Amino acid sequence: MQWSRVKSILIVILLVANGFLAFNIAGKYVSRYYRETETAHNMTVILTARGIEPGRALTLPEAHSLPVLQIDRSRPDEDTFSTGLLGEDAERTETPDGAVTYTGAAGSLTWSGGGSVAGAVTPVGYKRPSGARAMEEAVQKLLSDAGVTNPVELAADETASMVTAGFQTAGVPVFNRKLTFGFSDTRVTLTGWWTFGVPYTTRSGVYAACEASDAVFTLISRETVGRIDRLEEGFLLTENGGGRVQMTPGWRIETDIGCFFVDSLKKSSMAIENY
Repeated sequence: MQWSRVKSILIVILLVANGFLAFNIAGKYVSRYYRETETAHNMTVILTARGIEPGRALTLPEAHSLPVLQIDRSRPDEDTFSTGLLGEDAERTETPDGAVTYTGAAGSLTWSGGGSVAGAVTPVGYKRPSGARAMEEAVQKLLSDAGVTNPVELAADETASMVTAGFQTAGVPVFNRKLTFGFSDTRVTLTGWWTFGVPYTTRSGVYAACEASDAVFTLISRETVGRIDRLEEGFLLTENGGGRVQMTPGWRIETDIGCFFVDSLKKSSMAIENY
């Protein structure tokens, strides 16, 4: 058999195989699309039947499995953060309940619980920034001085003269792991909950299936809402004691009466503010 004929046969076989694979992949995408569309339609019917209005922007994101993570409070990192903002000469005092206060000429910061922080600082040569971009640049500089090197996401509220900083874990947000910087004429206030280091799974390696439809059903079975506007998958920090913090997977759901977090593992809901 001539080599040209062999090549032609091989090319035909490869084309047929690729076509078969493409057909299967396309079929899966089409099947998933119709399944998601049907689920969204059924959800709308159920909500409407219960007198709950689906918001115009309401969609049901694709389901994922997320682990239950743990992270330990890092006193050395809190020390680096605080002295980076207040100066190396800042005095450190600790109370029996584990709260640590750093006080220096530039201001003071107090760390408590599983890593919540509050305080105020006046940087050298401080001038109140004007405009969203200037505020974000000022926060980026403060975080750099505090030793925060990992990329953070900044959201400025020009009207309130504040910027919120946060970062993701496992590709999703941690709703209450945020630092809020407020700018006045004389100082910068700082409040929030922050973690350092890498989160880890426990020996049990518990994972939670994060189904958007399950989260909606859990919410409406426990809360009286009139409209559901938006769902977002992510983690919520909860203090476990002993300086350990748990990152619980679930959904942040925006409604007409406020925001709720639905725990995908325990199938429970709780109201959350400013997250």
